[in-house]
Amino acid sequence: MKDYSNYHGNLNYTDKLLRDGVKTFERSLITSPDAFTVVVNDEEKNVMLQSTAKYDERRILFKEGDIAWGDIVIYENEKWLITERPFFNKIHEKSHIKLCNNEMKFTYLTEGVFERDRYGNKIWIEEPTEVVTLFPCVIDSISNLNTKTTSGHQVNVPEGDSVVMIQYTEDELIQISNEFTMFDDNYRISGIDKSQTYKGEGVLILIITRIANNT
Repeated sequence: MKDYSNYHGNLNYTDKLLRDGVKTFERSLITSPDAFTVVVNDEEKNVMLQSTAKYDERRILFKEGDIAWGDIVIYENEKWLITERPFFNKIHEKSHIKLCNNEMKFTYLTEGVFERDRYGNKIWIEEPTEVVTLFPCVIDSISNLNTKTTSGHQVNVPEGDSVVMIQYTEDELIQISNEFTMFDDNYRISGIDKSQTYKGEGVLILIITRIANNT
């Protein structure tokens, strides 16, 4: 028969090790050379950033629940996208970030508010105004996306098209056929892949097509 006399003692010891590990990590968020203060959702967060083989990618470590999959991290005035679902190892969470190397720019006019006089003429109470909405994005290489995503899902990109990754959003601007500008050129969204999203978090993969200039 197995001896369970020290079972709870072992559990308490394991819990103590984990608590000590969390405290050590939290101290490292202040004292480590890899420690940085970043901004996520308008809040300052202490994280650890580690270099990778790619100049535009970093490994990021942070306290449990501090950052979500798809969040935009502002670090040294640059925007980075959390591209992998964070993994919690019982002490801290870790993920990867990629540098947002461009922005999708959507420009449109509001409808405005008006009344009509007795002759049917419009009297503007609030005139239409131009609105600009920006989505930070990562322009990925087509060779990467024509292989497989981290979920194992195949993403095939037609020749001549490009691929961008953005934070998951349900904004009505992100729809197939909607147009935007980037690189001072006009583009159209021709495909939306949600294979790297889950329960309202993650990364949208957009296939975009450059619109030919007829002028």
